[in-house]
Amino acid sequence: MAVRTVIHLLIVCLSLSLLISINNTFCNRNDTKCRSSSCPNNSACKNFSKDNSCRCSDAAINLDKDCDSEKDPCFSSPCPGNATCVRAPGDRSFLCACPPGHSGAACDTAVGPCGTSSCQHGGICGWDPVNPVCICPAGYAGRFCELDHDECGSSPCRNGAMCQDGINGYSCFCVPGYQGRHCDLEVDECVSDPCKNEATCLNEIGRYTCLCPRDYSGVNCELEVEECRSQPCLNGGTCRDAVGAYACDCAPGFLGDRCEHDMDECASGPCLHGGLCTDGANSYSCHCTGSGFTGTHCETPMLPCWSKPCHHNATCEDGTANYTCHCWPGVHCEDRRDECSSSPCQNGGTCEDGPGNYTCHCLFDSHSGAFYGGRDCSVSLLGCADHPCLNHGLCIPDFRNGQHGFSCRCPSGYTGSLCETVTTISFEGSGFVRVPSGSAAAKDSACNVALRFQTVQPMALLLFRGDGDAFLALELLSGHVHMSVQVNHQPKVVLFVAQNASDGEWHSVEVTFAEAVTLTLRDDSCTGTCVSKAPSPFGSDGSTCALQNSFLGGLPEGTTRNLPVDSLPSTPSLVGCLQDVQIGSIPVTPESISSGWSLNVKAGCARKDWCESQPCRHRGRCLNLWLSYQCACYRPYQGRDCHGGTFCRQSSSPSAVCGKEKNFTCYNGGNCTELQDELKCTCWPGFTGEWCERDVDECASNPCLHGGRCHDLPNGFQCVCDVAFAGARCELDLAEDLLSEVFAAIGAVTLALLLVLFVAVAASVVTSNKRATQGSYSPSRQERDGSRVEMWSTVAPPALERLI
Repeated sequence: MAVRTVIHLLIVCLSLSLLISINNTFCNRNDTKCRSSSCPNNSACKNFSKDNSCRCSDAAINLDKDCDSEKDPCFSSPCPGNATCVRAPGDRSFLCACPPGHSGAACDTAVGPCGTSSCQHGGICGWDPVNPVCICPAGYAGRFCELDHDECGSSPCRNGAMCQDGINGYSCFCVPGYQGRHCDLEVDECVSDPCKNEATCLNEIGRYTCLCPRDYSGVNCELEVEECRSQPCLNGGTCRDAVGAYACDCAPGFLGDRCEHDMDECASGPCLHGGLCTDGANSYSCHCTGSGFTGTHCETPMLPCWSKPCHHNATCEDGTANYTCHCWPGVHCEDRRDECSSSPCQNGGTCEDGPGNYTCHCLFDSHSGAFYGGRDCSVSLLGCADHPCLNHGLCIPDFRNGQHGFSCRCPSGYTGSLCETVTTISFEGSGFVRVPSGSAAAKDSACNVALRFQTVQPMALLLFRGDGDAFLALELLSGHVHMSVQVNHQPKVVLFVAQNASDGEWHSVEVTFAEAVTLTLRDDSCTGTCVSKAPSPFGSDGSTCALQNSFLGGLPEGTTRNLPVDSLPSTPSLVGCLQDVQIGSIPVTPESISSGWSLNVKAGCARKDWCESQPCRHRGRCLNLWLSYQCACYRPYQGRDCHGGTFCRQSSSPSAVCGKEKNFTCYNGGNCTELQDELKCTCWPGFTGEWCERDVDECASNPCLHGGRCHDLPNGFQCVCDVAFAGARCELDLAEDLLSEVFAAIGAVTLALLLVLFVAVAASVVTSNKRATQGSYSPSRQERDGSRVEMWSTVAPPALERLI
């Protein structure tokens, strides 16, 4: 009830205020004189008018005589010139609209056919035969001069410079080493003469190099070299520094500019009677064992009984040049007995008994690495003391006729008494070697052949021997070793070994002739049958196999005319290496090859592993072809290095330059451009590589936190977070905010409940009030209503009602 009372009072007050305002607004029509502020709307009250009425002072509007009726603001034609007055909607103002082709406040400015601002960047409007056009300033184009011309489109900047487009021009930003407007001038870094001490300056791109004289070093050759700092004197020599040089004072026993030569004190032969001289540092020693002499220089003869020549424990008596054995009574010194019973052989030697004598077979002591010899294997063999065998040859010492000696067992690829001769020959394709026939070939080995080869060719000619009506050919066919022999038009004998021999490894082949011809592949890794035999077409007489013409690795042009052989092998020439070639009793070495009887061959085996640098892209398989390589590509990649297809996709260069001629392809939307006459791929974000072929792994930096799992996406990543974390990188810890969120939720629920409770109470109050005032009888209203003011009149209160 109190609320309704307040509302009623507010309505009464507002009604009274409105009536007073309206009553004071209008001019009093019964007045004969103007009162202050009696005319509204900025009008002036004129007393001199015959009706003493209001006249409006604003000429832009026309009001009636009471100034309360608004008229058209364009009534007085306020717009000058050719302008048309247009009333502004919902306002008492107006606008002046110019006719087509004019503009300005008074419509006195002529407008061109292109409009007031259609030509951009200072363009001038003009007419073509049909439509208006804009005449653009330099550097701009387009119908309205809206296009900025790209002066960098013609790639004016050279040598890797970056071009920046400007207004009617461009700027080149040069890389180090170049200058000029177009970066086409190389900077000469040697102009400033940076090299000191008369050094030679070499100008390079973006840098320079100083070639220093012998006595100086440093970037600019500014440092003088101290020659003795590197300790050039060897073997204990003392270095004396000098200007630009040094001198070595050698220790005794050494010679040379750097004391590098050990003086051979044995050169003068100081050891006598076959004693072995061993050189030392400024000294030597004589080993007289087994020579029959003793002393520093083996100069003193030993007595005859030193070798214990008497048997059966007989006593030896030295004589002037002989000895005498004194036997025990009843016993003859020459009686047969086991001479090995006393174990005379030392150092592991094996004793062999003989009539009145024995023989010791000496062994190599693998523990000490020493050889022993002499009658009782008591002599330390010193023939290999100076390691005379070259090229890792195995030295085997011996002791013969009182002299120490040795022999060398050479490794593959070498021969000679000291393994000093190379036996390896390299064939570089379309080549051959002719081997002259030997005049003193052994009868039983005239046709035998032995050699080692190395190649990756599945088809190649290794050896051919032909003479009139007989020939022998050793070939590689499908990677297997084949041999064919034919004599006097007899059926051809063909042998082969079914083992792959074209794998680039060394393989040994031997061909022998006796009652049968035998082909043997002597490989440690040979599995299965590596020997093939057939009856020999030459029979048991090997002398008929002394063929005169022998060729290795291929045949020269015109061989068909020079050799009266019915059929020559058609296999290609060898690309690879041969070594340890033995034809009959003739060893073939590079030294024995005449320049007039060979082509495209050289000593040694020059082989490069072309696949070592992994030239095949996109997981292509590299095949080493000895002189080059070949890539086995996976689709869709192709080309020499499995680079890609034959056209350039997403290319800004013409396909004739980027694809067909140079076979260059950019992948994953990469843009192919030409820079410094070289094709480059500009990759989209998320891809890298020379051809944009690799997707950048955005998960490589482990961007996901708190154990989140990273999934790589093109130019991005996605983190799969644990249940307790959230965010783009799993950086939000949900456990820390859980308690605060719980309290916030409780507060929100509580506030909502309070609001619902307040609405319910208010609704209950309103409902109760409404029930109290409904119907024809309202005692509560009857008691509180009194007189009330309505618009323009006072209404009496209703009659009092009484309970019936």
